[in-house]
Amino acid sequence: MRRPSPSGLWLDRALCVLLALLSFAALIYGVLTEHPGIAGGGAFGLIGALGAAMVLFDEEALRRSRALQAAREREWR
Repeated sequence: MRRPSPSGLWLDRALCVLLALLSFAALIYGVLTEHPGIAGGGAFGLIGALGAAMVLFDEEALRRSRALQAAREREWR
């Protein structure tokens, strides 16, 4: 059975998706209006969102984190 993710993780994932969408919109706007600074900011935001997504959406890393947290809790008891 699969445990639901903590509520903070859902918020982090939602903010990551929001960052990606806003960055993509800025990139498109910057390209269409020929503003290289806005387009560059959008590209930079997309790269940041990709880096965050690789961490936030990695189920294996989440499993290892939970195992480490459980081991620490057992050690303190």
